[in-house]
Amino acid sequence: MKKIVVLILLTVLTINVFGQRRGSGAPNWISLAVKGGYGASSFLCSEALDINGFNQDYLGPTYCYGGRLGVVFIDKVGVSLEFMGSEYDNKYDFNNHEYNPLNIKDYDGSLKMKATDFLPLFRYTGEYGFYCELGPKFTKVKGVDMTNENPLVGDAPCEQYFKSSFTSVVFGFGFMPYNGDRVQVSLGIRAAYCPKNVLECDGSTNVYGYPEMTSNHLFNNIEMKPLSAQVLLEVNYHFARFGQATCGKQRIIFFK
Repeated sequence: MKKIVVLILLTVLTINVFGQRRGSGAPNWISLAVKGGYGASSFLCSEALDINGFNQDYLGPTYCYGGRLGVVFIDKVGVSLEFMGSEYDNKYDFNNHEYNPLNIKDYDGSLKMKATDFLPLFRYTGEYGFYCELGPKFTKVKGVDMTNENPLVGDAPCEQYFKSSFTSVVFGFGFMPYNGDRVQVSLGIRAAYCPKNVLECDGSTNVYGYPEMTSNHLFNNIEMKPLSAQVLLEVNYHFARFGQATCGKQRIIFFK
């Protein structure tokens, strides 16, 4: 939480500094946007790939929705703050009974994570509406549920085995099918990857719900690293800009 507060303060200070420097009539727009995305996600786990019969689906569905506050400065470079609600789904299946003395049938399962994401991003908007963005994504975990066809495990909440928050690296790019004076519609692709383990446990907990995995220590020091890629649609509206008042001071001018 402290990191988020510091980033917000730094962003606000940056906006103020740029606003004070703009004495000319060059555009420095302030905008609000609503956006949503859909794509594929997975919790990368190299230890699980070593288990015969374990198959991880890298195309589990993920979606997000929320809003963005953005400011465009000099030479089409800007910053934005996004707040997004999101869900990530890590699907998998087992089709090997080597470690299963009860000879349970093959089954599918998934780990579904619900979260709130905060993204302070740098964005460059070029000619013809092309844009690219880069920055961190701070994720607050709201809940993790295991859906499992294994009759010995079934469905169960398991957020206690995950860290309450984690940070990912985000990169995205796209273009604007519609680029008006005030309203813009953007279509883009965004990828996010967390380079650190998001599990709180040390491998003694069976997060995949497979019999005998814990007792056989098949998942010692297990690590999960979320990866996602989404197609995003955004509707952006420029509602104000920094301008110079009659007294010579900078202020925000709202459009009529």
